[in-house]
Amino acid sequence: MTLIRVDGAGPGDECVELAEEQLIEALRAVAAISEKIRKQELDALPDMPKAAAGVTAATRQLLAERTRVYEQQKRHSGIVHDFAIDFDGARAEIGRRLARLRAARGG
Repeated sequence: MTLIRVDGAGPGDECVELAEEQLIEALRAVAAISEKIRKQELDALPDMPKAAAGVTAATRQLLAERTRVYEQQKRHSGIVHDFAIDFDGARAEIGRRLARLRAARGG
């Protein structure tokens, strides 16, 4: 019997890539502000909460997109919980086994 699992690229991956890019940009902004603060440029200090909130929002968006795409891929593959059964493959396997049994008994 064959179990069908979700793996590989599929529809909606562009949204995940965009969300990843937004997260990277937000992290770069936080890094730039942190670097200014390390250099004693304290005028950048008020910008840190906004940048940190941007990272949090981008992280949530990325996780939401990944979840949405994964669920969409599961529905597209016919997966109900965490796996789906390939009934065509199961039928073929049962047919092969029955044919071998018939051949083994001589008829």
